[in-house]
Amino acid sequence: MVALIQFLGLSPLWAAATSKGMPDLPSDLTLLEARLEQDPTNTMVLIRTALECHNRAAFGGDGQTKLLKQSKSYLNRLLELDPRNTFARTLLGSATVISAREPFWPGAKIRRVREGLALMDAALAENPEDADARFTRASNNLFLPDLFDRKSVVQTDFAWLQERADRGEFAVDFRQYVYLYHGYAQKRWGQKERARQLWEEGLAVDPTSKVAEELRRELSGHSDLAQIKAK
Repeated sequence: MVALIQFLGLSPLWAAATSKGMPDLPSDLTLLEARLEQDPTNTMVLIRTALECHNRAAFGGDGQTKLLKQSKSYLNRLLELDPRNTFARTLLGSATVISAREPFWPGAKIRRVREGLALMDAALAENPEDADARFTRASNNLFLPDLFDRKSVVQTDFAWLQERADRGEFAVDFRQYVYLYHGYAQKRWGQKERARQLWEEGLAVDPTSKVAEELRRELSGHSDLAQIKAK
């Protein structure tokens, strides 16, 4: 139970990038919301706005409850337009897991996590080829305590993602996020040499990117992910 409470107090990162990239959309939440006002049924803008709210909420701090509600609202609106959208369904599951910080009772927290996991698993069972959904589940489940028995799921998702990242199938930022998080997963599992190899390979993809700075910080042991582990 202590492990669960510690998990729910953490502020893990999630990638802002997607596997195909969204070059025509801003990353600023205010600008995204303005785009939605002009085009409220644009599914691409909806998913990008929901992702931004989700990621900001994942950091914790003030406003996270409101951000999660906003993310869920955008995702539910998108799913009314596109009910089988795998990424949206998986992101909704991830937001549900994060929202397990909110209930007071541990039993309620556990039920909330399991509800989110069920949403993610159901989405990917129908469409296991969605890279964004795979990454969302892997990066979310990576931080769960052993109580939920998700290691094999995370391993499978990262193996699938890494194979394709190595082949250069994804947008550059997304590829680097795969290396970053897969490396962190290997580190958590005691495979430090493999972790360093992944981070170095990810850095080589594009040493000038924003993600490259995160990879350098991980290699130096000073990244946000490293700090999470230390808590």
